[in-house]
Amino acid sequence: MAKVVCESCGTSFLYNAVKDMEICPVCGKPLWADKEDHAADGVVVIEENDELENGLMYFDQIMIFERKPEYNNVCVYCGECGNDNSLEVDKFDKLVDKEYVILKEDITVKCRGCGKEHKPRKILYKRKDSYAPPLPRCPLCNSAMLKKIKTSSKVLAAATVGVFALPYNSKTYECKDCGHRF
Repeated sequence: MAKVVCESCGTSFLYNAVKDMEICPVCGKPLWADKEDHAADGVVVIEENDELENGLMYFDQIMIFERKPEYNNVCVYCGECGNDNSLEVDKFDKLVDKEYVILKEDITVKCRGCGKEHKPRKILYKRKDSYAPPLPRCPLCNSAMLKKIKTSSKVLAAATVGVFALPYNSKTYECKDCGHRF
């Protein structure tokens, strides 16, 4: 399936979705020079697995920690070499989870693995192919800082207080931030 990349904002669209549009739905700049000629100056049409698409950076997760804001980041990876990078949240103008993030004007992103520079300000969401299952998060504070409750402590609680340890023994994780057990 062919894709269209707007050269002004760097957003890629499926060709069938934007073939009848005159302007980019993201930045508002004209997509085509004239309506009949779809090989215009403002766009690049790329086929799937094309070299241009693989050179882009993508993000797969925005991590926000309420209790430790200095750890807030966006996990990005290179489409060419697959190397993971992380960028602080303060380097972005806009964060739209599961869609896109927009870099500030003066920020450039360079892959730490292959050294390729990401030109557009917009980084699209694309889940990594070899992705581990998501980590559990605390239902109260949404923190990923968890510790697993050991079986030995459950056995000790059952031996000490008997049937009253059932609410404790049915839990699997304890949040290190708020102390909630779930």
